[in-house]
Amino acid sequence: MADLSLRWHLAQIGEPKSSASVRIPRGFYVLPQSGRLREIMKAMRSPEPAQWTKPNEGKFASKDWTESCQGATHDSSHWYVSSNHDGKRRVYRLTLGNDVVDYVDVEGAGSDHLGAIDYHDGRIYCAMENPVQIVVIDAPPFIRWRAAALVSESGGNPPQHKCSWCAVNPWNGLLYSSSNGWYDIEDILANRLEEKGVDTLHAYRFDSAGQRFVHVPTAKIVLREKVWKIQGAVFSKNGHVLLSSDHSNDIRCYSILNGRYLGHAAIPKDGGWPELEEVEGLTIWDGITYDGVATHVHVILLDNDVHNDDDVYFKHYRVPSSDDL
Repeated sequence: MADLSLRWHLAQIGEPKSSASVRIPRGFYVLPQSGRLREIMKAMRSPEPAQWTKPNEGKFASKDWTESCQGATHDSSHWYVSSNHDGKRRVYRLTLGNDVVDYVDVEGAGSDHLGAIDYHDGRIYCAMENPVQIVVIDAPPFIRWRAAALVSESGGNPPQHKCSWCAVNPWNGLLYSSSNGWYDIEDILANRLEEKGVDTLHAYRFDSAGQRFVHVPTAKIVLREKVWKIQGAVFSKNGHVLLSSDHSNDIRCYSILNGRYLGHAAIPKDGGWPELEEVEGLTIWDGITYDGVATHVHVILLDNDVHNDDDVYFKHYRVPSSDDL
């Protein structure tokens, strides 16, 4: 049985950094609104990603939603997936059996890339690039959308020039995002090569008057390492953030208290050229059952076929210590 003391919990995230007395450090990035010690301690325990298993994986091909699929999220009864299909940038609502119910077309938002998505409190948040912005869809009724720019604290350019993912942190209700930690030809031409690898997750509050997301520098989360090719992220109720990386090909877990790395779960890929499999976004849906086995973390692997339509592998992971997730 694990030690339940505060000292043991702090040690799991490398605290305290000195021989000072054992107490909650003042420099944590985010704390639960309740301020309860029990909730804070949950964010110090690892959900042991190395022990996760994958009891189910669905393969889907030649559907509108599988083409350039970027991520998944859910409400209480449906999946939602994002597709960056050129000319058909959409968020699809699916049954638990992965049949399309309907969709919202966001092609008119003005950005040329729809990335990963997240659901929180009746709204779907969609990461958009070129320009960076967030498209918000009310669900229900899952009909209309509105676009909101990301801006700095003073209203200027945000601290990120890319936006592959966005996710709401339930501990403070703020939206988080970052660049994906990789560069393309635009970055090379703009001499932004130093931005390879990301360690800062930027926080934003919604400004209803200006219909925009405003940077909140004091709420940032700085990871203890840099992560490359971040394709998706999701926050857990227990103070963890999961990042999916197409560089390390895994799901990486961190404590949002101090950015401590808590382990990873591998996302195997089956081939190279011409399949070009790509890790995409992920979500947490606790207890969804496949073949009688409860699953908890769900991630999209996109098969970017060169010679035919894209395929999607929807991978469902079981977390044995799900109470710690």
